[in-house]
Amino acid sequence: MRWAEGRTAAASASAAVLVLLATGCARQTAAGGGECQGKTVSVGVTRSASDAPLYVAQDKGYFAGQGLKVRFLPFDSAAKMIAPLGAGQLDVGAGAPSAGFYNAVAREVKLRIVADKGSMPKDHGYMPLMVRKDLYDSGRVRTISDLKGLKFAEPAQATATSNTAAVMLKSGGLAYGDVKHEFLGFSEHVTAYGNKAVDAGLTTEPSASIAEKRGVAVRLATPPDFYPNQQLAVVLYGGGFAAEDSKAGVCFMTAYLQGARDYVSAMSGGKVTGRGSDDIVRIVTKATGLDPELYRSLVANYVHPDGRVDVTSLRRDHDFFEEQGWMEGKASVDDLVDPSFAEAAVKKLGPHDTSAS
Repeated sequence: MRWAEGRTAAASASAAVLVLLATGCARQTAAGGGECQGKTVSVGVTRSASDAPLYVAQDKGYFAGQGLKVRFLPFDSAAKMIAPLGAGQLDVGAGAPSAGFYNAVAREVKLRIVADKGSMPKDHGYMPLMVRKDLYDSGRVRTISDLKGLKFAEPAQATATSNTAAVMLKSGGLAYGDVKHEFLGFSEHVTAYGNKAVDAGLTTEPSASIAEKRGVAVRLATPPDFYPNQQLAVVLYGGGFAAEDSKAGVCFMTAYLQGARDYVSAMSGGKVTGRGSDDIVRIVTKATGLDPELYRSLVANYVHPDGRVDVTSLRRDHDFFEEQGWMEGKASVDDLVDPSFAEAAVKKLGPHDTSAS
């Protein structure tokens, strides 16, 4: 999920959102009870499995219960949400923090990191290090140190995934530059393994499982063993939504956390196979088009049930971006993370009951 895109892509994304908003997605207030009654909130989605809490909150009526009318606007990448979020044309978005994200904020694009959307604690390594099956079977690659000089797939340059790679390569005595980086969207990884365009890579679910099932790649290692609890995806509020409509921001977060709690409670051993999973599988596969059995087999991304963002992880990745010379401005993690919406939502809901998970 790249943050840095060319001006043409950003302009196209903004134009597309403006068209959608013109058809009825603009925020509006209708008469009714409740501080958020009748508010319409526009939310960018990529129709991926990591959007699960959003789909659950919508399907189960949690947004409606807060008086909100939520409109999902599809994007083909989270990077394309940045321009409309900064311009106030989109209220809520999501994605992986990157150097491009911080650089955009340094150019006064107003955004706030408000909640966890995807992290990797133990059992939730949903972006495993994969290696081509023929290289593994031949014995050519059996350890991370064997990756030196090989073609290594990542979704984009200067993203949180770049530091995931750096940390894992370091464990094998390698520097980040000791592999040949190939930047491909996750959906392209499976084909790249199959035609030998890449040798290894960090590949997110469901592409990782699809590559395994097709016999073109195997899992070599899982990130939580090297970089536990990495904050790989976050929920973003546009600056205008956070500043001008804070009540709706709390209402939205309350419903989002209800969806996240249902999602986390349905997990068992890092997969959506626990109590209540049938409902979650139905909702998410309907929204994303994933095969239900494939979805059950995936290693699922974790979402903190109280929305807590791992700021230590964000700082660690931010420092790596600076070390690589990818930063153009002085935007800091502390300036961007705003936990107030999640904290207010938890006050309304109460802390998550871990015994229900």
